[in-house]
Amino acid sequence: MKERKTAPAKAAPDLEIWRRTLHVSDLFRIVAKKGADSEHMNRITVNQARIFGYIFSRSGEGPIRISKLAHDLDVTPAAAGQAVDRLVRSGMVDRETDPTDRRAFVISIAKKGREHLREYETRCRELSDELLADVPPADVAAFDRVLSAVYHGLDAKWQEILAARDKSRSGA
Repeated sequence: MKERKTAPAKAAPDLEIWRRTLHVSDLFRIVAKKGADSEHMNRITVNQARIFGYIFSRSGEGPIRISKLAHDLDVTPAAAGQAVDRLVRSGMVDRETDPTDRRAFVISIAKKGREHLREYETRCRELSDELLADVPPADVAAFDRVLSAVYHGLDAKWQEILAARDKSRSGA
């Protein structure tokens, strides 16, 4: 009888890899933010930055309802509204009445927000170039592939969680 060959099981990444990944992400954000020349970018809170990033990443979709932002980021509408209020007062975000529902508001990146974002992105590119200057291009490409796979896997899992939560709330 022919012996069946099975692929070796992939070893699960050590928990330290995930701790380091989260720490690197946080340190990168802090160093990029503190290295930016913008006084305002240094005063933005983590929650405001998270909301600002969400709005920016979906800016091609047009204005976003605050209720969708709260849903997708898993924060209460009140918390989302408060953070948006601060971003509106700082000139980073515009808020308008939703043309399809006068009771709701939509948000988008303001001109000042786009300017600050360009500055921050420039600083992030400079920091990335500096940090990866001595890393061989093949390693950078491998890092990008792994990070992309992790991102897409986590995003898909998050969408599953949101869908299951919505289904349980609707009683379906």
